[in-house]
Amino acid sequence: MDATVTDPVIGRLLDGRYTAQERIAVGGMATVYVAHDNRLDRLVALKVMHPAFAHDQDFVRRFHREATAAARLNTPRAVSILDQGSDNGPHGHVIYLVMELVRGQTLRQHIGNRGRLTPAEAVEIIEPVLEALTAAHDAGLIHRDIKPENILLGNDGQVKVADFGLARPVNQATYAMTQGVVMGTVGYLAPEQVSDGSADTRSDIYAAGVVLYEMLTGQLPHSGSTPMSLAYQSVHGDVPAPSAAVPGIPAALDTLVLRATARDPNRRPADGAAMLDELRELAAYLPEPGQEPGPSDGYPDRYPDGTHPGLAAVDGSRATTGYERGGGDLHGLAPHYRRRSRWSVGRLVAIAVVTLIALVAVFAGARALSGPGTVRVPPLVGLDRATAERTLTEAGLAVVFDDAATSDTFTEGRVMEQNPASTAEVKPGSTVRVRLSLGKAKVHVPDVATLSVTEAQSRLTRQQLNVTPTPRQEANAAIAAGNVIRTDPAAGTELAQGTAVTLIVSTGPATVTMPYVIQLTFEQARSQLQALGLTVNRADINDDTVAAGSVVRTSPDPGQQVNRGSTVTLFVSKGPPDTGGGGNGGDGSGQLVDVPDVVGLKYQAAARVLQHAGLKAERDGIAFFGDTVKSMNPPAGSQVQQGTKVTLTVG
Repeated sequence: MDATVTDPVIGRLLDGRYTAQERIAVGGMATVYVAHDNRLDRLVALKVMHPAFAHDQDFVRRFHREATAAARLNTPRAVSILDQGSDNGPHGHVIYLVMELVRGQTLRQHIGNRGRLTPAEAVEIIEPVLEALTAAHDAGLIHRDIKPENILLGNDGQVKVADFGLARPVNQATYAMTQGVVMGTVGYLAPEQVSDGSADTRSDIYAAGVVLYEMLTGQLPHSGSTPMSLAYQSVHGDVPAPSAAVPGIPAALDTLVLRATARDPNRRPADGAAMLDELRELAAYLPEPGQEPGPSDGYPDRYPDGTHPGLAAVDGSRATTGYERGGGDLHGLAPHYRRRSRWSVGRLVAIAVVTLIALVAVFAGARALSGPGTVRVPPLVGLDRATAERTLTEAGLAVVFDDAATSDTFTEGRVMEQNPASTAEVKPGSTVRVRLSLGKAKVHVPDVATLSVTEAQSRLTRQQLNVTPTPRQEANAAIAAGNVIRTDPAAGTELAQGTAVTLIVSTGPATVTMPYVIQLTFEQARSQLQALGLTVNRADINDDTVAAGSVVRTSPDPGQQVNRGSTVTLFVSKGPPDTGGGGNGGDGSGQLVDVPDVVGLKYQAAARVLQHAGLKAERDGIAFFGDTVKSMNPPAGSQVQQGTKVTLTVG
């Protein structure tokens, strides 16, 4: 009987919105269908948990965690989760996820159809996989099940990573065992996932390295008839270079595969971003697609079906979400797909139970292979020296401190690296190498005195120092306003990179308010002004309103702002003006002027000269006898008060 006809989910309306139309894949936990979203009128992929696991709360939590984990990823390289929910109907309780429908095929199908891939095609596929892992690791997630079944090759050329059902936060305890079940596929599990169940971003890197090896060679790096034998080889054997199986693979790809699949996690790229950087760096050393090795170097120039290697040969008639299949090919949306008999719930449960027993045996065997009498290396990163030593002593392990190094992450005196890593199993008495942090790298504060603020900020930034946003201002007579006087801390001080430095900026010379010293004696006024840091200059003038020896006026005037150190003039009274016996007086301003020499000039010209000097001309003599100035009083060169009359004798 047609399995799709008897499947109780097909044709069922879930949550009043999704109608399952066709089953396209069966995995260990769930079945995937093409479904119609009646609300938005679109086709989606519907992932329905197997009834045998719907009542297992741990599996249900994992199932929902896939939606939560994938929804956190903002990348086109991961299959999008659109919705999640549950539905109660006449055929029982259904728990489901709704995902985007990716039309194309899985990498497993692609390798099965084509055999090993060329280096160019392998790089073209693994690069977006690493982009997806970069997004996941940046979001604090690890995938834990990278394998060809979970890598989708879309008909539009897009490569996407699916099945984040095993994903967990990086900072959450992540074990490959859940109620005795090894999570992930044995051939792609990192050694630490098999030996002690731990997993981090480097475990995903190991799996990506195995996938890259498989694309280049068409086979897994380890072979075995049982999962346990595969697990044993993963823990105790190194992944060989791909070129050992297929001559002609570029050495750069050999190096990347060997680094990604190193048994020691510390020797692998730290995360997806690190491996992606290495892949892009080695791309320059790979041959161009048209220059790749031919058959003599182990690569076919044409596949058995007559097509050439490359992504363009991907079968465009398939539609899949890329989830692991349960026997047979993955169904597509073509009208003539293969029919399969329906599997009963009992058969699914039986298979699940057998799988559980086998995988528990794998885990137990791997634990036994590690041998008795081992201790687990405790986590030391972040501890101070004394605490790290005490922790290792209590664990029965020895410690050797390597040379300390600078670190942008760990403060001075804290453990920044340890080898072996935490959770590694070692013999009692083994030595653990520890490296302490020196803190951030030290730099010297440069001398930026007299520079503009912009120039000083640029120089400090080049020295890997930060600059406080608001400089301090300070008066300074030697540094122009707006330029830097000094820094705090001072120039030459050794600081950690990233330390904030404050600029002290000049506002120009300091100013004081000119005090009111009029009518004080000259000595009193001078003493008061010198106490304010001002220099005093004296000018004596005639004044009939202020006693002789006292200040008549000042320049600048009282109340004005004066730069400290400036010169101030005190005009001191020398009593009423001396009129020279002529009674010529003055304007009373006390301002003295020099009498210009106008002897020999015509009277009108002489009068104009005197007027320009601030003096008044007065004629003495009769024009009949001549108009030339013969003498003058006060005489030329004498000082008189402004406005004084000067008598000009003409003849």
